[in-house]
Amino acid sequence: MIFNGKIHYAEVLYFFIIHKGDLQHALAAVKLFAPPDPNLLRNSFETLSICRFSGDEGIAIVDDKCITDVVGMVPFCQPGEDDDTAAGEFFAVEKITLMHFHATLDENDNDDEQGGPVDT
Repeated sequence: MIFNGKIHYAEVLYFFIIHKGDLQHALAAVKLFAPPDPNLLRNSFETLSICRFSGDEGIAIVDDKCITDVVGMVPFCQPGEDDDTAAGEFFAVEKITLMHFHATLDENDNDDEQGGPVDT
């Protein structure tokens, strides 16, 4: 999302509408993440964005038009750390898809119906 002119990751807590005169405005309450860890981002060639929540001061009300993309924030634990050490760290997954999963299921369904693999 775009917040104060910069790109931020945030968790949408809820959406709501306010009325001002004859106009309606759709807003969202969001919990902001701190910027990604610059060392991990650099060492991963800009592919691994590890973030933490900004804390209670990181809650903001934004116009719904500020939200530009939907991403997944998955809990992250570095190798050699136990879950308690990395509590509160998340990595961004920007292209969430089940296409591979669905393709695999379709192949398995064909195997069962045909009694074996299908030659094409």
